[in-house]
Amino acid sequence: MTMCLAAAEEFPLEFRTVPAKEVMAFPGGSGISAMLRPAKAAGIKREPKAASPQALYGEWRTGAGKTLCVFRLDESEGKGKGYDRLIVDANRNGDLTDDPVVGRVPLPTDRRPTSSATTESALFGPIELAVEGLFPGARPVYHAQLHVYNRAAISGLRSANGQMLALLIGQLRLKAGWYLDTTVEVAGAKVKMGVYDGDASLSLGEAAQPQLYKSSAQTNWFFRPGDSLLVDADGSGAFESDPFQAEAAPFGPLLYTGARPLRVELGPQCRSLRVEPWTQPLAEVTLEPRGNEVRNVSLGWQQADGNWQLLRAGAAGGKILVPPGQYRFYACTLLGESPGRQPVMVSGSQRLFQEPLRFHAVTPAQLRCGAPLEIELTADKRSATTSIPKKTASDSDFVLRIGARVVGAAGEVYSVFGTGQQFREDPPKPVFTVTDAKGKRLANGNLEFG
Repeated sequence: MTMCLAAAEEFPLEFRTVPAKEVMAFPGGSGISAMLRPAKAAGIKREPKAASPQALYGEWRTGAGKTLCVFRLDESEGKGKGYDRLIVDANRNGDLTDDPVVGRVPLPTDRRPTSSATTESALFGPIELAVEGLFPGARPVYHAQLHVYNRAAISGLRSANGQMLALLIGQLRLKAGWYLDTTVEVAGAKVKMGVYDGDASLSLGEAAQPQLYKSSAQTNWFFRPGDSLLVDADGSGAFESDPFQAEAAPFGPLLYTGARPLRVELGPQCRSLRVEPWTQPLAEVTLEPRGNEVRNVSLGWQQADGNWQLLRAGAAGGKILVPPGQYRFYACTLLGESPGRQPVMVSGSQRLFQEPLRFHAVTPAQLRCGAPLEIELTADKRSATTSIPKKTASDSDFVLRIGARVVGAAGEVYSVFGTGQQFREDPPKPVFTVTDAKGKRLANGNLEFG
């Protein structure tokens, strides 16, 4: 792909806000969630009198464990009438009496508790919060999505020493309602690009960070979400969300607008985006065994300091181009067809912390991923009730649970499936049949996605 950028250019960034009803669906990150508790958060030193005896508290913390803000939810009409007042310690002084009260945003999805349902959902905003290093004059706003799904746990239950237990009552998710954007000319076409506070950390320019964990005696890893680079890939003039995040990439020094990378850098005070073609040598990596089906590949790229950078490389002709170095395969997205010739997109991830691969600029390299895909079935028979003696139980007294997972050539597990417009719909449900040893059909049905 030919770049129109002959050298590095600085593109001024503009501050934009997202309409409240679109914030939770905006691409580039899911924000940060806080568990709700009936006990006051430790960081709150002073607060106004609550109208409800069931006020809820919490604190948003970054992936690294740093506290961003504490908050309180209250019911202005009293116990059980619905949470409609949110106070966030925006200036972080521990005093909620000098912070504004934030109300609910009227939306069709708004749900208050009733006599027949104790669950509750709501969107609060806008919440004005200061963002570190952002250019003067910008007023970043955030929104918070509330889900209460265990209201009964709020009241009554206490431990032996009289302290309220840490109960799973619900959560409040904070997400940015703003972004920065600019327009860059690439391959003769103008492309809208942007930067988004995807992890709602109140700063911009943070890369996703790797995290190791043990599972079944194996070492696994994942990348904690960071910020995102946005690309208007379809030229619609807006950044749109889909299950595969086609218009959002992990924040880092490289951004792919096709199969070749651009070098990008955020300017001082986030005023500009520096963009230039990648002029250094690139390693050509052939994707096997069916590389033509691969749309993009996510890799952990080892940096000079030993840390790992999450990189999503665009694929073309069954190949990707990446800077020489050490990599670990992390995820990929495939495009194929269903039996009815409907386009189907699937996305899978590899969480095993495997030995890194080294890609060289002068030596062709290969990477296994994608199809052929295998379906691994699991089934277990469990008693529908524990009161039936094993000796007298019949088949009708048991429940057969069937599960399946789709596994790719590198052991990656596929968990996102899409078809239809912008791949937002589920493909047809997989069909299963249960037979006896002689092939007689005993049962059949559909597996569910999720």
